[in-house]
Amino acid sequence: MTIDFHHLEDMDSRRRFMEVNGISTNDVRDEHHDRRRLRHHHHRHHVGHESSEDKFGKLEIAQENDFWAKQKKMEHDSEAKVAKQHRKRQKLMHELYQDSGIHLDSIHGLMIDAGSTGSRLHVYEWKPRVLSDPDDIAAAVAGDYISVPGTESRWTDRLRPGLDTFASIQDDDELRQAVRDYLQPLLEFAETVLHEKRNKFGEYPIFLRATAGMRILSTEDRARVMEAVRSSFRDKTYSPFAFVDEQARVLSGEEEAIYDWTGVNFLLGNLVEQSAGAGSVVEPTLTHGALDLGGGSTQIAFFEPNGDIMSNLFKLQIGQAKHWNLYAHSFLFYGINEAIARFHSRLIANKTVEERLVKGIHNPCLPGGSEQQVRTDIHVKHDGLEIWESDDASVGAISHAILKNEKANGDVDQCFEEAKALLHLEKNDWCDFAHKGDCSFAGIYQPALPVQSPNFGEFLAFSNYYHVWQFLHLPAKASIAQLEQATRHACSLSKEELIVFNDGIVSEDELDSYCFRSAYVYQLLRNGYGFRDEDSIRATRVVAGHQVGWCAGAMLYEINAMPWKYVEQKVDMASATSATPEISAIILIGIVSMLSLLFAVFRLSRQRRQFLSEYECLLEKKESKSKYDSL
Repeated sequence: MTIDFHHLEDMDSRRRFMEVNGISTNDVRDEHHDRRRLRHHHHRHHVGHESSEDKFGKLEIAQENDFWAKQKKMEHDSEAKVAKQHRKRQKLMHELYQDSGIHLDSIHGLMIDAGSTGSRLHVYEWKPRVLSDPDDIAAAVAGDYISVPGTESRWTDRLRPGLDTFASIQDDDELRQAVRDYLQPLLEFAETVLHEKRNKFGEYPIFLRATAGMRILSTEDRARVMEAVRSSFRDKTYSPFAFVDEQARVLSGEEEAIYDWTGVNFLLGNLVEQSAGAGSVVEPTLTHGALDLGGGSTQIAFFEPNGDIMSNLFKLQIGQAKHWNLYAHSFLFYGINEAIARFHSRLIANKTVEERLVKGIHNPCLPGGSEQQVRTDIHVKHDGLEIWESDDASVGAISHAILKNEKANGDVDQCFEEAKALLHLEKNDWCDFAHKGDCSFAGIYQPALPVQSPNFGEFLAFSNYYHVWQFLHLPAKASIAQLEQATRHACSLSKEELIVFNDGIVSEDELDSYCFRSAYVYQLLRNGYGFRDEDSIRATRVVAGHQVGWCAGAMLYEINAMPWKYVEQKVDMASATSATPEISAIILIGIVSMLSLLFAVFRLSRQRRQFLSEYECLLEKKESKSKYDSL
């Protein structure tokens, strides 16, 4: 089955979001930059150097001080942008208050996606989970009833930076207040969308699910931030929505992968009907695979028709319906932003301060004639493995470097090799032995990928995959060979040529990173997951009018984990006749017709009794006359 998406559908949705919020394309890069900057500001911003008396050591200190001075200037310059965003957001809120489009007979729920670069709230609605007779109960128990969430694109709000940013705040009270201030706009947005049902807010659940940005934190920091979220949602003066502590937590990577798959197949219409019933799904009519590339992690998930999964098996069940045997895995620190950070760290590993800050270091993935300043807190061992603390005591927690490409063009082959090295294929030795070669990368088992067939459609790739597809001018559905060819072309250009090639798709501030991004995506798909050159992947952001991702899948799962209510049907004439004029008229006509019928029956019955009485009298007279005549 071929899936066709309008080639402008996703660009329009992205452009609408950017216009409403008054942001530019380079804000995505700034979000990640701010997140990592704030995370380590309180703990690790003092820079170690080779010698405090050494001129190069002083140069490193000067670089760090200059970095923080630039951050303060950026924060000051952003105030006008924030004010503009606020005005546009208020206009949207006013429009939603006038007409939100919600259905008055629906139940609602809120899902907050707390990602590595920001948090996004989605408002969902579904039919009440009510059973009214024994047949309903039997169907629900048999897995035939599945509640389906619906939403609209305008029922979504987003804010930045990521929730993990607040882990740098050490005082618990200050942290709690910062989190409350951070989430408040999302709650106000939800209350605006649902304002016509204010008296039922306490019945509508609110969920917060955090992803890779929070997984990267230490256990202690993760617990502190999540407790700040939970304590805020427990306070009914702050959040009026239904909440218990379990509704705010960090998703495991595998859960995110599973919900990615669930969301894709739900939006494509392949999940609900095939899930109905009991047991396990054996021969589904059609499924699709899911590929997600976020900022901090990347996920893959697909249905294995033979159930032959030796590891990373997840048995997905929607409510009481059938189980799906899925392969799912998530790779932390293999998201695009963390891959860039690890790449920079590998380039500057074991380099002296003079090499890093005076001479500069060659970056083969930069366009010809380009230069960039980088700052990283990741270190690399001599065997190529990333670590947080350097083995060299003279090396500080933070390292600065100038990366450049003095050649006329990018170095395509070397860029490909650098991107491939990030996959740590050398760690596959044991996996290859234990699982007879059924491995992806970083030592992780993976069964053979499904190929296109009557039962399997294709893999859908989203998030940063989509951005790379757009930059490379690839069609929505493109083969791995096409991806490689387009990447080789883009990476061979000079800076001036790349600006022309880009044609305004990404900002010039982001442009220097897109050769690496493209090379990394190619290596991840080709040599990581093992797609063949002839295999095709479809990159998208929108499916069936909705943004694709794990949120829709997570909400479908959560809704169907809720209990059913049994409400016996009763005829309430008073409420029924007052429902609508049309219904009232029908009922009134029915009552009048019934009364008329009863009256007619009564009249006929009376006439019949009168006729029988007269007939009996006539017979009696006739009998008397006969007796008299016989005498």
